[in-house]
Amino acid sequence: MEMQIHLSLLQKNIRCLQSFRRLRENMVTQRFLVEELRQYLKNEEPFFFQEFCARPEVLRREGEELSRLLERGVNFTFVGEALYPPSFVNMPGAPLFLSYRGHAAWLWGESIAVVGSRDMSQLSHLWMEESFAEFLRYEKPVVVSGGARGVDQSAHRLALRNACSTVVVLPSGLENIYPKNLEDWQEKIIDGGGCLLSEYSYSEKMEKHFFHDRNRLIAGLGVLTLLVEARRRSGSLITAQKALQLGKSVLIVPGHPNDISHLGNLDLLSDGATPIRDAEDLRMYFRSERSMTLRPGPIASEYEL
Repeated sequence: MEMQIHLSLLQKNIRCLQSFRRLRENMVTQRFLVEELRQYLKNEEPFFFQEFCARPEVLRREGEELSRLLERGVNFTFVGEALYPPSFVNMPGAPLFLSYRGHAAWLWGESIAVVGSRDMSQLSHLWMEESFAEFLRYEKPVVVSGGARGVDQSAHRLALRNACSTVVVLPSGLENIYPKNLEDWQEKIIDGGGCLLSEYSYSEKMEKHFFHDRNRLIAGLGVLTLLVEARRRSGSLITAQKALQLGKSVLIVPGHPNDISHLGNLDLLSDGATPIRDAEDLRMYFRSERSMTLRPGPIASEYEL
């Protein structure tokens, strides 16, 4: 619990650090124990240490709050802990501390990240109901997405309908679920073996710039990313670009050049994305990537996320 207390304080008060990036790099490469973390903070982040770590009453209050959250079904994991997502270990910008309500589904099978437009076209809806659903029935992956209306929620819904676990990566804390209608999904997601996952403190509200952070986690969890539909300058393209930077495959459902709802998909072809047609294509590429998950990941200093 001591490590969780310190990491929770870091998560809540990240703006008090002089260099969170340097701290994160040190924790990922050296795997600090709690006393080593305290010594690092004392030497490198004296203001933070004095304000939080050196005050027993602060540590006690934080421990009591974490205990209350555990009683309410909130779980925690962190770098070096057994339930921490393995695909995050070498990922640039990996979160130090995660909270989730539900199950660590990323340990139960390979994941596919799914992103796309909030205003999904009827043709994309039909493609997901037919091709994506067929893929789910045969492969039973863990489906990872961001919970937004449109493609994201369609992916989560189809996962539940086809007995696949699903992970919703939030741009907010677990107390302030965004979008709001996901609150009605929690029980089904958890009963289906999935979870709602956040890198933010429990009471953190959604901020626009959190979507970029959320997108890198979606890309990091999937063995590949499926982009169903995206206009130019769509936020879904950020997730696809993150996946490409991580050396992961991005599959796209192509569209007609005169259809603005798919222009983002077509633009990604020049960046190395792969077009697919149906469930069979999706199954072939997913199986290929799944067999390569033990290949070395990118060195953390190579990319800036």
